[in-house]
Amino acid sequence: MLFYYITIYAILFIMRIKNSLRNIIYIYGSTLLIVILNFVVRRIFLDVLTVDYLGYDGLFTSIFSLLNLSEMGIASIITYHMYSEIASDNKDQIRKLLYTYKIVYRFVGLFVLVAGIAASFVVPFILNDKQKDSWLFIYTIYFLQLLATLCTYFLAYRRILFVTHQRIYVCTTVDTAVNLFVTVAKMIVLLKLRNYIVYLIIAIVGNIISNLIISLRAKKEYPDLLEEKVSKQFMKELNFFHDVKNMLATKIAVTLYGSSDDMIVTYFLGLPINGMVANYKMLTGKLQELILSLFNSLQASIGNMVYDNDKEKSIDFFYALDMIGFFFGLVCANGLICIGQPVILLWLKKDSLLLPFSFLVALGINVFIALCNNPMNYFRNSLGHFETDRNYMIAAAVVNIVFSIALLIPFGITGVIIATILGHLLIYAGRCKVVFKYLIERAPGRYWILFALRLIILGSACAISMILGILASRGIDSLLIQILIKGAISVFISIAFFIISGSRTKPFKVIRLYVKKVLGMIFKKSKTN
Repeated sequence: MLFYYITIYAILFIMRIKNSLRNIIYIYGSTLLIVILNFVVRRIFLDVLTVDYLGYDGLFTSIFSLLNLSEMGIASIITYHMYSEIASDNKDQIRKLLYTYKIVYRFVGLFVLVAGIAASFVVPFILNDKQKDSWLFIYTIYFLQLLATLCTYFLAYRRILFVTHQRIYVCTTVDTAVNLFVTVAKMIVLLKLRNYIVYLIIAIVGNIISNLIISLRAKKEYPDLLEEKVSKQFMKELNFFHDVKNMLATKIAVTLYGSSDDMIVTYFLGLPINGMVANYKMLTGKLQELILSLFNSLQASIGNMVYDNDKEKSIDFFYALDMIGFFFGLVCANGLICIGQPVILLWLKKDSLLLPFSFLVALGINVFIALCNNPMNYFRNSLGHFETDRNYMIAAAVVNIVFSIALLIPFGITGVIIATILGHLLIYAGRCKVVFKYLIERAPGRYWILFALRLIILGSACAISMILGILASRGIDSLLIQILIKGAISVFISIAFFIISGSRTKPFKVIRLYVKKVLGMIFKKSKTN
């Protein structure tokens, strides 16, 4: 845990970005709080309602993710342009960009509404007569979730002002406060009314309130940045349509990759299985969210470093951050594989909600790849050149869909996750190509050998942790005590393997150097006070 926090402070020290620390504290603190509350709500949810409702939620979320293709990466494009204009304090240009964002998102929202109504006719085909509820109930859920999606397009565009001014903590504070009230309200509805429809309505109202508060606050704090109408000529000069064209293929591939699993699982295996998968994905998703929330506010800072004149420093920092990603991936994946099943059992109290251990292993490997890939992703986003890994993204989507169907028959739900891993590796390869071509400026062959060795380290750490965990917890009846023992062993083994495998490498020495600098700053400051 000490290594965890020191690493983050070291990153902030290097970046020297004024609001990064505040962003991280707000984002991490709120994320941790909301994560805990979400686990409590999910437990109450499954005690009161059936797992089928989680299946509906996962399926409809995937459908609306496909409809969100119409967004075409516009938020990323506008954000990219706004950073440079804010740096030069070009308020006239910022106003025009904000108005462009507003108008485009309204058109996108209207398209999503029409497409969502059209897509509702496909729902019976996907469910394939596996549903137990009336179609009136199902379509009520569907259109409520469609409404929740539309709220983002019509209300949330002014958030970009806080994001691009490095004040994400403002949005986070509002979202956290509203989420607290919404979460408590959800608990009351589940316990007292046992009504899923009201449960969804509360979430929608919370979303609307949160976006309205942020919009009004943006209007108050940035009165000189109110939108200014623009012409088509402005958008042409902005090279807007060219950027959209380059982003579209990547956006389609990412959406298909991320949304296909729920539809395939629902169609072939049914809603209950998809609901059970949702529990595991919530566990892994929140775990990753806690880690990634610490780095999300550093994207702009990494962008500054990438284009700094000191390229060797940028490369050294990339490898150091890459090693940190490996550390988190190793600890999280090993812990998930070792104690994932008992955690699900302790949390949800039902053996019937457990999926095969092979599924958990595959899920753990996917988490490992995701966390190892995260530093690569940040540098890749800063470098641009979206056309370089576009074909990799398309291939990842195709491989995920084809192999999910092909492997589902012999391996069941585990086969779907194996297909996800194969697609994920292709995404990793594409991002790796961009970083090594435009930052490192050499072939990534040695990096892939290193990644293969890291997979072997993960397998070895898991095997030893599992054996020691079983031996150490033998004769202990308490599930909670077993989890604590096995979890502690998995963390200890992971750290040991990390230090043994990397202590003599240059990235490890770079990390250690920054740790010493930060500790020196901390102790010097404490003595001064």
